[in-house]
Amino acid sequence: MIYRSKAPLRIGLAGGGTDVSPYSDLYGGAILNATLSLYAHATIEPIEENQVILDSIDQKEEECMVPIDTGSVEELPVKGKLILLKGVYNRILKDYGIPAKKFRLSTFVDAPAGSGLGTSSTLVVAIVGVFAEMLRLPLGEYDIAHYAYEI
Repeated sequence: MIYRSKAPLRIGLAGGGTDVSPYSDLYGGAILNATLSLYAHATIEPIEENQVILDSIDQKEEECMVPIDTGSVEELPVKGKLILLKGVYNRILKDYGIPAKKFRLSTFVDAPAGSGLGTSSTLVVAIVGVFAEMLRLPLGEYDIAHYAYEI
């Protein structure tokens, strides 16, 4: 079965940064955002090989990890390329476990990195969403957004 998730990118209209610590801790914060018809996409699909493949289609980067001989999936080193994907993978692994060791996690964002449209944070939401689908986690939309914020 192939699992898919997408989350809308957003544009900040007012108050950008006032919702981020330490400013929000001292003064409170209020922002006004609007979503766009552009998305961050995440897909998990099973593969035959005994490995986990992380594939950022828009960044044209891919990494393959082979589980150790015991068959267990270990944390991925968060260095080099695809650190965002590795970080989310590690947090899901820590909190929920990832039983499948034969899958490809592919991501794609409709806008370029650095565009100011929240591509990184939205990509985290999409990745959490696709793992929630695959692992059948009891997470609603708010739960996914809050979990992504924690990550």
